[in-house]
Amino acid sequence: MSILETIIFFLVIWWPIFFILLPIGYKPITDDDSETKFVKSAPTKPRVLFKFLASTFLSFIITFLVWVLDYSDFFSIKNFLL
Repeated sequence: MSILETIIFFLVIWWPIFFILLPIGYKPITDDDSETKFVKSAPTKPRVLFKFLASTFLSFIITFLVWVLDYSDFFSIKNFLL
């Protein structure tokens, strides 16, 4: 895989993992938090930075494993697609 292919693969893997991690730890705003002017379906602590870093880490691991498999000629995406 070239550098461009690796970057594109990373980004394509990153987005679904990020959206999968978004609902983890979801707790809606309760009536006790009525002082805030947010919608009740909004999470109390979204922890977006943690989810961003976790999806980056998981995507990096998956991309690295696919790159190693492709580099060692054990598995090639190009041969798979052609």
